[in-house]
Amino acid sequence: MPDQDKKLKSTEKATDKKPHGISKRDYSDLKRLLSLLNVQLRNQQLPLTHFENRRTSVTRACQNVKINEQNPHGQWQESSEAVELENFSVTYKNERNFSKHPGHKLFQEIFTSLVKNRLTCGEWVNQASSIHFLRVLICLRLLIRDPCYQEMLHSLGAIENLAQYMDTVANGYLDYGEEQHNVDKLVNMTYIFQKLAAVNNQREWIIASGAHKTLVNLLSARDTNVLLGALLALTSLAESPECREKISELSIVENLLVILREYDLLSKRLTAELLRLLCAESQVKEQIRMYEGVPVLLSLLHSDHIKLLWSVVWILVQVCEDPETSVEIRIWGGIKQLLHILQGERNLVSDRSSVGSLSSANAAGRIQYFHLSNDLSPDEMQENTFSVQAACCAAITELVLNETNSYQVVQANGIYTIAKLILPKKERNVENANLLQVAPFIVIAY
Repeated sequence: MPDQDKKLKSTEKATDKKPHGISKRDYSDLKRLLSLLNVQLRNQQLPLTHFENRRTSVTRACQNVKINEQNPHGQWQESSEAVELENFSVTYKNERNFSKHPGHKLFQEIFTSLVKNRLTCGEWVNQASSIHFLRVLICLRLLIRDPCYQEMLHSLGAIENLAQYMDTVANGYLDYGEEQHNVDKLVNMTYIFQKLAAVNNQREWIIASGAHKTLVNLLSARDTNVLLGALLALTSLAESPECREKISELSIVENLLVILREYDLLSKRLTAELLRLLCAESQVKEQIRMYEGVPVLLSLLHSDHIKLLWSVVWILVQVCEDPETSVEIRIWGGIKQLLHILQGERNLVSDRSSVGSLSSANAAGRIQYFHLSNDLSPDEMQENTFSVQAACCAAITELVLNETNSYQVVQANGIYTIAKLILPKKERNVENANLLQVAPFIVIAY
């Protein structure tokens, strides 16, 4: 037997060669982490489960966090594995293409072990400390930035596990307050779902797991990072009609209107864009009317941010297809506000950020540091301004289907305002100028 052990070790040494392009230290660290993820599980003989009782296991884990953390000799307390996970997250925080890295095979093995031996292992979840599980989530978040690992997560059957865990943590957070590490866990999990939702054919995985329901619940989160994570993931999901329909079946509009009324600029922008997408569904437009959303939307027309204005105006375009809502927009002064935007007397601002360029991991830090008009060239600002003006023309076109509304457009000198847009300016981009000039003709025809 000793001879056989020696042969096995020598065989492992011979085949275990360091790939070219990776340092000895990094390679050694990766091997050590992989060994801990695998050997520790074998030593404890913890069975892999299919999480038939995931909610129970995860709930027990959340309840036992304090017990485990009070035990300085706790089995999972600040273990060598936790140290190696922390080291991994620091070393590879800026890595994006793990599948093209010299150590890609080791990364794949580590990812598989993190999923199978940690995320989907009920016994481990039950025993792990809160900080230890957070470190697992952070490492998964880093790896999931590579599309290859998004597909692996699905093939390993772990998306449902992650959705169940997010639901349990979210319920605890929303019901009992910000317990230790819950905010950070939710930020990391919403980020993972945002990345999955960015790809069209992966969105159905999220809907099937039920994660969209938890994301909608998190719209009432108090922490900005958690809120932004939910908004970004839902906005990516809402790009697909099938997912949009499922989201619209939930009670979502009331929370969205609260955000539009009370939160910061970035939260309002993301919320308006999500609501613009959801307004394709009749039940969402009905909810806007039910929760008196028109005055909230019209109040946002005073904003100077082009992207917020663009989303809000297109929401109005969709909701004013309903005759009663069209009248309500006029009563609340919406026609005059739209014409005021078309007059072009306001100094509007914008930036290059988009749903695709933001994440729950970086969005909150940008709230106080918007690089507005300085980010954009004059041509870009002009193009964005044209887009808002075209949206306003589309809204007025819908509104003047009502005779009283059309009369107010005339009374507010709207014909003159719109006619000015028809006259071309030499500095305008030809394509955008044509687009903008078509819309007023439609309005005047009414």
